[in-house]
Amino acid sequence: MKKICILSTRHISYNPRVLKEADALCAKGYEVTVVTISNQPRQAAFDEELMQRRKWKLHTVNFRKERPDERWYWFRLSLKQRFFLFLSKISFKGGIAERAAEKAFDPLLRLARAVKADLYIVHHAEALGAGYTAARDNKAGFGFDAEDFHTGMNESATGQGPDKMIAWLEGKYLPHCTYLTAASKGIGAAYRNKYRIREPGIILNVFPFEDLPVREPREPVKFYWYSQVIGPNRGLELLLEAAAKITLPFEIHLRGSLYSDDYKNKLEELSGKSGLRDRLFLHEPILAAQLISDANRFDVGLALESDISVNRNICVTNKVFSYLMSRLLIIGTDTEGQKDIFSHFPDASRIVRKKDAEDLSEAMQFYIIHKDRLMEAKTAAASAVKRSFNWELESQKLLGYIEETLCRKF
Repeated sequence: MKKICILSTRHISYNPRVLKEADALCAKGYEVTVVTISNQPRQAAFDEELMQRRKWKLHTVNFRKERPDERWYWFRLSLKQRFFLFLSKISFKGGIAERAAEKAFDPLLRLARAVKADLYIVHHAEALGAGYTAARDNKAGFGFDAEDFHTGMNESATGQGPDKMIAWLEGKYLPHCTYLTAASKGIGAAYRNKYRIREPGIILNVFPFEDLPVREPREPVKFYWYSQVIGPNRGLELLLEAAAKITLPFEIHLRGSLYSDDYKNKLEELSGKSGLRDRLFLHEPILAAQLISDANRFDVGLALESDISVNRNICVTNKVFSYLMSRLLIIGTDTEGQKDIFSHFPDASRIVRKKDAEDLSEAMQFYIIHKDRLMEAKTAAASAVKRSFNWELESQKLLGYIEETLCRKF
């Protein structure tokens, strides 16, 4: 039985792409181990709940500052990273960049090296050095899955600081990859062009099929947005500006962790000024496995991305496919990534102009008035996920790439 090690620097409960990949590979008969970090108590509790239903293994570097038995380890790792961050101002060589980019680099490497896998797949650039070293020491294959275009995530796009370090790490390790995948066409093209590497295979962020009903539009119509964080630069200010122009009944529901108390106060201030306070509802985060069925009780999913960074413009986020699987109409902004993917299910989506509150308001109001068209769009979403956009179909591409890679000699 072939062994596969997946390396991440995020909790699995907040990383559905890793979760789906591990599940699919395990179901195919591979022995799968996920190696990652655990530094947030709340997310760690979600991880434990998820692992109760998994047959693959999870190994974590535990450094939760809130836990007395791990606080000292968190402090040591933080101090060590700060030292390497200082050294990185002089040079990235000699393992400096790897340890400056990831606080838990060395313990992550030790866990990965001990797995003795046939293929190591890294999911975040900070872990590239650990994945490559473990693969080299175990004479195994080495791969990278680009969930985002990591050096294009900075809004300032200066190419300095963390971006410069990540670019150095990617330039050092990506040419050694025997396996390369990306989450969208735009992300794959960006990596190919920047590092002159081969074209990554595309594995979309779709979700396992759930047999959910196509519900009649609610009264009032319920608009839904979710992300890990409810915070700035995610289109919410635009949403409230657009919603303030609508006099017909509707509701807006936001799910995620609040960025800060200050941002919560800002939302309350904005909703109060615009008369939306009794129409805006905030919801706590839930397990990733519950997101699809929970969202089925709403009507319209909002994907209000911007071109504030290169990555935001070319990515296709999890929320797009979760809305589709939840049988919602999707209203999304005209980023390059979203225009491309929406072209595959035009009857289930509507594109609005970035930073244009009037256009967004008109789109929202159209479906509040024309509930028959809203129902048609929700039905089209159901057809799209059944026909093409589900993990059962998309995972076959993943398994094909894995099989092809494991047939090579390393």
